[in-house]
Amino acid sequence: MQMERRRVLAIAISLALLALVSSGAAGRAATDPTATVVVITSGVVREGEALGSGDYGYADYGLVLRNRSLARDAMDVTVEVEAVDGGGQSLTDSYTTVTLIPAGADYVISGALIWRGSAELADIETEVHVGQTAPRHRRLPPVKHASVTSSGRVIGSFTNPYKKSLPASATIYGVVLDSRGRIVATGYDLTDAVTRPGATVAFDLLGASKTVQLDAVTSAKVSVDPCGYLVFTRACPVPGAQS
Repeated sequence: MQMERRRVLAIAISLALLALVSSGAAGRAATDPTATVVVITSGVVREGEALGSGDYGYADYGLVLRNRSLARDAMDVTVEVEAVDGGGQSLTDSYTTVTLIPAGADYVISGALIWRGSAELADIETEVHVGQTAPRHRRLPPVKHASVTSSGRVIGSFTNPYKKSLPASATIYGVVLDSRGRIVATGYDLTDAVTRPGATVAFDLLGASKTVQLDAVTSAKVSVDPCGYLVFTRACPVPGAQS
C-alpha cells in the first residue's frame, strides 16, 4: 500500500508541478546567475518489481543540493532529473520545483521515475535552474531527530517557523545514507494538513526498500519544502515566493 501511494503521489505531484511551472514561468527569468545551486550527491534506488506486469519500469532517486552562494537565498529552483539507459537514451524525466534553498545550505529532494517498456535504467542526469534570488535571511522549517528505524523508515519532526500556516502541500523529502555517504534509499510525502505557526509535526517516511540491507544504513537527511506545489500562490509563507 505504501509503495502504491508513492507511485500515485509521484504522478500527482509531477502533473501539478508541470502545470505550475508553465503558468509561473511567464515574466520570470529562466536562470538567476547570482546564486548557484549544484548537485553534490545523487543516488538511484532500483525497485525489484515492475509496474503493470513489466509494461513500465520504476525507480526512486535522491539528490543532495547545495546553494554555493553565502549571500543570496535561491528561490523557485527547478530540478530536472532524466533517466537514461546504457546507450545514453532518455527513458523519462522528472521535474521538481523547490521553493527555497537558503544561502550556503544543503537541501534534499527525492522522487520517482516511471517509464514505459522493459529498458533498464543505467544512470540519471540532472539539471538545476535558479529562478530568482534575494539577500540571505530566509529559513526553512527546521528538522529535528531525523533517524532511520530498524524497519527502514525515516522518522523525525519539523517546526513551522513562519508567521503564516504551512499549506497541506508542504512536502517532506528524505534520503538514507550508508557509511560512505551514498544514497541507498529515499522517501517523500505531503503533510496533507495545514501546520499552524510554531507547531511541531512528526513525520514517518517509507525509507529503505526491499533491496537495501539495513545494516548498511548509517544516517538520514531530511528537508521540508514549506510550500510544495503551491509555491507560486498566496498560500506559500516564504517571503518573495508568491506570484
